[in-house]
Amino acid sequence: MILVTGATGNIGTELVPQLLVKGQGVRVVTRDAAKISRLDPRIDRVIGDLTDRATVRRAVAGVERVFMVSLIRDPSGDADRMLIEEAKSAGAKHIVKISAMRGGDGQVGPMHRDRETAVRESGLAWTFVRPGVFMANTLGWAPTIKAQGQVFSPTGTGKVAPISPFDIAAVAAEALTAPGHDGKAYELTGPELLSVPDQVAILSRVLGRPIACIDITIEAAADRMKKMGAPASLADGLSEFWRTIKAGTAAVQTQDVERVLHRPAQSYETWCVAHKAAFI
Repeated sequence: MILVTGATGNIGTELVPQLLVKGQGVRVVTRDAAKISRLDPRIDRVIGDLTDRATVRRAVAGVERVFMVSLIRDPSGDADRMLIEEAKSAGAKHIVKISAMRGGDGQVGPMHRDRETAVRESGLAWTFVRPGVFMANTLGWAPTIKAQGQVFSPTGTGKVAPISPFDIAAVAAEALTAPGHDGKAYELTGPELLSVPDQVAILSRVLGRPIACIDITIEAAADRMKKMGAPASLADGLSEFWRTIKAGTAAVQTQDVERVLHRPAQSYETWCVAHKAAFI
């Protein structure tokens, strides 16, 4: 049995069906039963909060491997440490943890490094999956694309190599189900270095409609986020990352997806085609 935390997130929604295809028993845990009501009936479900020890114990009972996504609302890391502790006590053997690429990850990086240390010190087998910028972040542009035909970006012509959550999930699925991944840390990027204007041009071509890319300041972008209800800490952390991109130091590309999966990573255009409906 594999426990999948974060099953309703960008990676989890891709991972669960991939594990089922591989014939794995899957358990998911969520606070909101409605979010998983349409999942495959073969999936075992635990409804509860991962900050609650009783819920965690129910979630890890009989589990051999754990897919671990850290809770954003757990800045102290207490929930992650409890999950690790209870998984070990229940007899789990391997944790595959979603982390963050080294360098250019702002305030998020140190948090993930702390959680990695907790996993390492548990004595369990581990694999760290460290993706860079998600292609799915593009979905945040949908409202202004629909309303104005515009995307507002604070990163200028700085480039990143965005990665599809499908590929992140595929690497995680491989680490959870195949030998040879213990003690490995995979830094994942997509196959192309792209600026936001590059991405907007590709998305425009896929949608068959013009989209303007409007350059704004980092301060203005952070202010927009705060006005939309984002915590100041998140806006500040992203501001730091945007500065890294704009300066050109986030233009990092790896081959770990191809090494693990023995195929190229998905292109940004492929992702856009698959998610075209979200922008119409």
